[in-house]
Amino acid sequence: MLSASVTPVVLISACGLVTLALYNRLGTILARIRAFHSQKIELLKQRHEQGRTEHAMLLEMLDTQIDVVTLKARMVQKGLMCLLAAIAAFLVCSLLAGAAALHEEVGPAAIVVGAFGNILFLIGLGWAMRELMLSLSPLEEESSYLKVVSNHYSNTSSVEKRLTIAESA
Repeated sequence: MLSASVTPVVLISACGLVTLALYNRLGTILARIRAFHSQKIELLKQRHEQGRTEHAMLLEMLDTQIDVVTLKARMVQKGLMCLLAAIAAFLVCSLLAGAAALHEEVGPAAIVVGAFGNILFLIGLGWAMRELMLSLSPLEEESSYLKVVSNHYSNTSSVEKRLTIAESA
């Protein structure tokens, strides 16, 4: 009976490790969203100090990033829900597998619950992989924004240098 109920424990451990990693990932994502919100609040307070075009671009980038990172948080949340449900299914499977050693008619229920736990585990991993695919999108958007701003400032400074040279001549 004990050996029959131990098999799902390995899967419970695997789910637990992935769940721990996703909880940490969710905490990081939530901290990132809070940082974006703080940055947006500061921008809104300082809106008169910057150029309108640059300010509007930065606010638009922040809004987009908040949306994308919130979407990622929802994916991690769905993955966590599936993994936690899988752990519950594996626990029930473990109990049913132990009971099946005493009553054979419980065996099919243990198999069904175990299969359901495996499906939930796979779905949870799928959500984690989907979130991983989006992990670079905020960084890519920040990089493209910084390129635009850098180009703007380098073009502005080169025009100012030419004007200064022309005035001195």
